[in-house]
Amino acid sequence: MALRPFNCQSLYRPVALAALCFAISGEPANAKATYTTFANGQAKAINAAGTVTGEAGSASFVRTADGTFTTFGVPGANGTGAQGINDGGEIAGSYADSSDVVHGFLRAQDGTITTFDAPNADRTWAYYINNKGDIAGVYHNSEGTHGFVRAAGGQIKTFDIAGGTDISAGCINDKGAVVGSFNGSDQRLHGFLRAPNGTITTIDVPGATWTYASCINSKSVITGGFVDSGGNEGFIRAADGTITTFFGQDCNISPASINRKGVITGWCQNRQHLKRVVGFVRKPDGTVNEFHIPGGGFNTMPFGINDAGVIAGSYNGGGFLRIP
Repeated sequence: MALRPFNCQSLYRPVALAALCFAISGEPANAKATYTTFANGQAKAINAAGTVTGEAGSASFVRTADGTFTTFGVPGANGTGAQGINDGGEIAGSYADSSDVVHGFLRAQDGTITTFDAPNADRTWAYYINNKGDIAGVYHNSEGTHGFVRAAGGQIKTFDIAGGTDISAGCINDKGAVVGSFNGSDQRLHGFLRAPNGTITTIDVPGATWTYASCINSKSVITGGFVDSGGNEGFIRAADGTITTFFGQDCNISPASINRKGVITGWCQNRQHLKRVVGFVRKPDGTVNEFHIPGGGFNTMPFGINDAGVIAGSYNGGGFLRIP
């Protein structure tokens, strides 16, 4: 059950971003990196300790740095999809109940699970959890799709964007700032930054047809993607609002995550060979290195990166870690 933003395999993802899903391309693996793979799950997020969470069939899992693998699910659920993990080992995600209605959940480090719904929601998706225990996500009701932030104490604040619909909240940093995307009145996708006080700033790469914000780090640096006449490219937005764009090697690039040091990971779609998948790492100096799992085929999709630069994601054979 894949619930992470921009994942083509998502069962419960709102439809606003469906057009951004790709089969993606690859290049030879970076020889300096080492890889750990595991066939019993697809990694979605990684914390500072190297603990990974993700999905294993209709259940979810936690894999610690020593390789210990534990599966879990919300009791009575048809499927449980873990999406985010913080440095304290808390996990956020969503699950489908016996009627296939989607709700959010929080799993404490000791395994205790708390379920929740946004106010007046008929479906709730939880995507990301910061080190304070705040969760960002979206919910749906008869009026459309909206954003929410659930505080560690359980209080939920909802938000909308003036003139916008189909909000997608992707990432929340430790300051409580949320980034994501929305459909504007011009029928184009725009990125947004929601400050901890609720102020919303729209993010658009100059000249872009579409812009979406994927993640924000503790220094308020944002990464995301945009579409222009050249295809899908990446951007990095500094805390002062300055935007720098970057590109893959003849591929459509889709940034997914950024760590505190400003290292970005994500994936690409080769423009000549659409069924190939490659991951990438963009360093703060602007260098972009592409990689794929050695012997694993061209289907490498990184989702998370921690401050040590360890990347977690999925490939044809299951989950992987890339250690720089």
